Amino acid sequence: MNDHRGGPGPQLPDFSAPGGEQSGAGGHGPGAQGSDGYGADAQRPDGQSPGGYGATGGVGGASLPDFSGSPSGGSGRTGGFGGDDPGRPAGPDSPGGSGGGRGPMLALLGGGGCLVVILAVIALVLSQTVLSGGGEEPADDPTPSASGPTDGTGPSDDGGASDGGSGGAPTPTDQEPATEAESSGTACTMQGDGAVTEQVEGEVRGGGLAFPQPEGWEVGTGWGSQSAYVTDQHHADQPVEAGWYTLAGVGKVEFPEEEGGYPGAEEAARAIFLCALEPEQGEELYGDPAMLRNYHEEATTVDGHDAWVVSADVVISDLALLHSTDSWRRVVIVVDTPDGPAAFDGGAALGHDQQVADLETMLEGLTVL
Repeated sequence: MNDHRGGPGPQLPDFSAPGGEQSGAGGHGPGAQGSDGYGADAQRPDGQSPGGYGATGGVGGASLPDFSGSPSGGSGRTGGFGGDDPGRPAGPDSPGGSGGGRGPMLALLGGGGCLVVILAVIALVLSQTVLSGGGEEPADDPTPSASGPTDGTGPSDDGGASDGGSGGAPTPTDQEPATEAESSGTACTMQGDGAVTEQVEGEVRGGGLAFPQPEGWEVGTGWGSQSAYVTDQHHADQPVEAGWYTLAGVGKVEFPEEEGGYPGAEEAARAIFLCALEPEQGEELYGDPAMLRNYHEEATTVDGHDAWVVSADVVISDLALLHSTDSWRRVVIVVDTPDGPAAFDGGAALGHDQQVADLETMLEGLTVL
């Protein structure tokens, strides 16, 4: 440690000498009581015998440096290290006594306290900003608004339902309410196979109509007549699940004379469609009564010939134990061909997108032979 007064620095006391002998101001000797020190029999403030502190103006002629930050730079009150200013013995409260060692400790404790306070303030700020979402107050009402998210994904996308918000807006849905199917009002007569139309590869034929065979669909499995009032019926089929199949077929339309004969394309198409939903045929799959969505019927043409189409999505009954679909899309078209009326009767399981697309392909490719 350099002495800024220009002379050699003070010497630290030698604690190795027995009996408290130490270097004084330039020599060794037994510690005598000085005007500002402890004698041989004096007690230090900590209760221990000082063992020979002496010499005027300090401890053993040279006091330990005071790190408490005294402006004079020394352990004495006026004279630096080992000064000869007489006074009371150095104590804990004296600038040159043992209390001077508390300076660095108090400085450290004071600095640590400031650091703790600063960290506490930072933690408080973070808790109010980061953890609470940037200071924004939470909404009073946790329910979604009637307008819904702006990214196009509404509550109906995952099956959830909106409460409509406080404005009472209707619940968004992509399905209209199901309605009960009407009775066909006919006897729903099932015809025999009748004449058999020869089949060709890649196409399904029957009753004077034909449609393309989609990839992944089987033909020639001998389903026979599956539709009321239709004979010479041939099908393409594809499995759905749990032993259920989707069928699409074409055949000749025949109404018995005792039922009044052929009623025309409109009445015939409606009867064929509704008979498939009657309890005798469709109860296990559709329930009783059958429930319909998106019911639609209209006049149309097929390959330049007048026709009538009836379609709807029929709700699947829980008794069917189907998990991959909840509705069956059914389409019936009756066409007035040159050889008499003929019908297309087909469907697709909703949720099986490729199957629904295949049904559209069949309808677009429907032709009159």
